[in-house]
Amino acid sequence: MANTKLIAAVVIVIVVVAAGSVVAWQLMAPSEQTIKIGLVAPYQIPVGQDMDRAARMAVKEINDGGGIYVADLNAYLNVELLIADTEDTLDTEAALTAVTSVIEQGADLLIGGFSSGATLADQVIAIEKHVPFIITGASSHYVTRRGFLAEDHPLYIDDPEGMSYMFHYCTTVFHYSETVAHFFGEAMKPLLDSEYGFSESRNLRLAVIYRDDAYGQGVWDATKQFIETDNLPIEIVAEKKYPITATTFQAELTAIKAANPDAVYVVDFTTNTATIYRQGQSDVGLNSVYIAVECCEEPEFYTALGEWGDYQLLESKFASYAGPPFYLPMMDTYVAAYQDEYDTIPGMMGADTYDAFYIAKDAIERAGTLDKSAVRDAIETTDLPQMLIITENGRIEFSNAAETYHEIAPFTFVEQLFYDETIGEPRPKVVWPATAPVVGTIKQTDFVLPENYEPGR
Repeated sequence: MANTKLIAAVVIVIVVVAAGSVVAWQLMAPSEQTIKIGLVAPYQIPVGQDMDRAARMAVKEINDGGGIYVADLNAYLNVELLIADTEDTLDTEAALTAVTSVIEQGADLLIGGFSSGATLADQVIAIEKHVPFIITGASSHYVTRRGFLAEDHPLYIDDPEGMSYMFHYCTTVFHYSETVAHFFGEAMKPLLDSEYGFSESRNLRLAVIYRDDAYGQGVWDATKQFIETDNLPIEIVAEKKYPITATTFQAELTAIKAANPDAVYVVDFTTNTATIYRQGQSDVGLNSVYIAVECCEEPEFYTALGEWGDYQLLESKFASYAGPPFYLPMMDTYVAAYQDEYDTIPGMMGADTYDAFYIAKDAIERAGTLDKSAVRDAIETTDLPQMLIITENGRIEFSNAAETYHEIAPFTFVEQLFYDETIGEPRPKVVWPATAPVVGTIKQTDFVLPENYEPGR
């Protein structure tokens, strides 16, 4: 009998210990999980490397700060970065393969995307699989509005539920085309009239040169729209598009010169835009005012431009090269930390990406779960103070949620570049407009015409 009692006691102890171990494992297991976020970026070009550096900074900060609290697990989880290398801006098949891979690895959420063409291709799998995607690069408004296209449109997607997982933390072609068009109509035209005695009835003569893809076509369409609907004193005298594989642009620029423009709107990425600025002035003798789009706000752009960037323009919403002091307090900390870590100045695309990781952190914590539909709902109701990007009301919100547009309302401005002989690169100053909502004054200097400028005749 005594032996029987002893055996029973041992069995009870073993069961209790085993049960305790199970409970302990269950309590520990959640903290050993990670939140898997896929970074969608083109690693073969500098802008993708900027996005990667910014993402790694954000992940390190979040993890060093204790991670992201997930209420239904009662645990703080670290972020695990999965890489969806879309390689470059040309291969849409590679982009789709990369995003498919990270989704198959269990990505809880996606952040990034750069070119519109690649993102329109690789977002399809995220739409089908209902994976939240905070798109920080592609400026085509179709990335969140494909369900509102005509059914015979090649980009149309009849999946409202899947489209509701797409969010656009980026400037669209409409945002910056509106800024560029209004700058020419409201700032440059009066200056031309004053400098050259032009009649007030004379329209500013604008040429547009753009890559032949969703991004370039979107800018071309939006520019025409704003000139017409806002009744701007602008006449488009030349429109030239080229294949996305082009690397030289003398033919297009020669035709533009023959049209006698007052200004040239250049729509491409960093390398080609710098080439167009250089070839237009050095090879073709098109001594005009050139303006580029904000995706060129990267270190490589200034290096590639050299002296050919002197007095030229760039639309932006970040202006990391124009400070300090910066117009948003968070920029001081971010730019300094980025420079300390990577020994270079951060670009605009990285700033969008960095912000998106904190948007994701906020959404997951408010959702209290990694359930993708709950995270989707939380992103949809985001209401955070602006971080590195100025917005129209000082808040980060995804507007038109009921229609699943899911777009923010960024504020953009125009910088003028001035060549610095000591470093062999130009540096920008904000020239228009004078103020930004909530922030106040952002203008740093007046816009002036280049010394060798030749207006259209």
